Amino acid sequence: MAKRTKNPLNKRLPRELKGELGKYLVIFLFFVMSISLVSGFLVADNSLIASYHESFDKYNIEDGNFEFAESATDEALANIEKDGSVKVYPNFYKEEKTDDFESTFRVFAERKDIDKVCLLDGDMPEAEQDVAIDRLYAKNHELEIGDDFRVADTTLHITGIVALSDYSALFQNTSDMMFDNDKFGVGVMTDDGFDALRDNHIHYSYSWLYDDSPEDDAEAKDMAEDLMPILGQNGVLTNFLPEYLNQAIIFTGDDMGGDKSMIMAFLYIVVVILAFVFSITISNNITKEANVIGTLRASGYSRGEMVRHYIIMPMLVLLVAAIVGNILGYTLLEQVFADQYLGSYSLPTYEVLLNPEAFLLTTVIPLVLLFLINFVMLTLKMRISPLKFIRRDLTKRKKKKAFRLNTRIPIMRRFQLRVIFQNLPNHIMIFFGIFFANFILMFGMILHPMLTHFQDMVTDNALSTYQYVLKAPVETAEDGAEKFCLSSLDTLGEERSSEGVSLYGVEPDSKYVKLDVSDDEVEISSAYSEKYGVEKGDTITLKDPYGSDKYKFKVGGIYDYPST
Repeated sequence: MAKRTKNPLNKRLPRELKGELGKYLVIFLFFVMSISLVSGFLVADNSLIASYHESFDKYNIEDGNFEFAESATDEALANIEKDGSVKVYPNFYKEEKTDDFESTFRVFAERKDIDKVCLLDGDMPEAEQDVAIDRLYAKNHELEIGDDFRVADTTLHITGIVALSDYSALFQNTSDMMFDNDKFGVGVMTDDGFDALRDNHIHYSYSWLYDDSPEDDAEAKDMAEDLMPILGQNGVLTNFLPEYLNQAIIFTGDDMGGDKSMIMAFLYIVVVILAFVFSITISNNITKEANVIGTLRASGYSRGEMVRHYIIMPMLVLLVAAIVGNILGYTLLEQVFADQYLGSYSLPTYEVLLNPEAFLLTTVIPLVLLFLINFVMLTLKMRISPLKFIRRDLTKRKKKKAFRLNTRIPIMRRFQLRVIFQNLPNHIMIFFGIFFANFILMFGMILHPMLTHFQDMVTDNALSTYQYVLKAPVETAEDGAEKFCLSSLDTLGEERSSEGVSLYGVEPDSKYVKLDVSDDEVEISSAYSEKYGVEKGDTITLKDPYGSDKYKFKVGGIYDYPST
């Protein structure tokens, strides 16, 4: 038979689309919604993370900072730079309570060489009372350009909204458990304006950059340890904070991107569900058009041609939906997800970047999944002979007799059971359809109650009402206060990615933590036990996060502490 240059079956595709327009439109919109959400998230996440990492070079972010009790002399700074192989920059700040609302405001002088400032809106300060303040701090206190607010009995005039490159997360102290962009804010003034503020709470802070930047945190730790004694020889050191420990700098980078796994799981669940929806739809069409298929097969059409014909429409629907979804993701949805990050972090300006990974995850992989699921279903269906198609006999084999049921069962009940058994594949498909539909519903509804439950659990299981982590031991007259030590090590990262583990050292007869272990044993939290499958009597190995040292601990008990 002569080879066909064009497949006449393709002429049926527009008629099929028109006849099933409602069904295809709903599936199309579902695909568009899912793909646009995921694409928007991936584009925003990738663009913001790229901007964050670029900011280290663009704004010359410090390798660390230290603080002296008094302003250092030029000779002392020269000695530090010579002996420590660093470049030191004065980065003084003053910290005062605001008069008009409850917060602490930290203001810096002009920054031209290090930790540069990104101007987001307005103008940089020019007059003595001008100030440019952090974007989130301004938003949370409803401050705008042109407004005034009072700090330490001094009226400051807002001329600009900025992002300080070393305060992407507004941690007032690196020991704080969480940043607070409501009760704490930062800003910059002119040198004259900074000098005009009272010096009651001035901090003689200096930032440094290494001559040769460390390759990783382990090397940064070694270099910082070498630098600290040099600083102590040239002044009274009151604070020392390397960049790798500065939560105001590193917290944002560590946190962004953590939601990627969840949103990708959502996309692929939706794609698989809709692929099965297409499979059921195609199967119904094949049943309805069995006579036509049998005739075409008998006329010389191959199984491959029939498979291609029925798989074209689902692939076209998903392809168009992916194109539309990615366009929406790069335009409307990208800003929505970016605003979620910008609502928590004080990031500099960023550019929307093309993300090949987003195209792969939202377009290529869904198309492959859809193709494979429908290809397998169609291939199995098309194995039926043309004669059986013509006879509408679409089963590959028939039972010689009906499934035997006990005659003691009432006749109506037996009839209902036979209906169920005869249509068991359809019932199984309905079951999984309902299951996945409810799964998606729960996926969306569970987040708020889960966070509320976690909040209650943390509150109910807190070891104490307050915990203070100090840089050095300090005596206190507070009744009920109890000393403890706190350190941190990392898991080895063999079964999953390496994670930090907090280690508490408490007094032998602590009234807050009741332990029942010997001196050479540790108790681990119930959460640690469940997550890593560790039981009493096991030995765990943890490592120094900034070095190669490893430590082994024998588990003498499990402490019920679910909030971890």
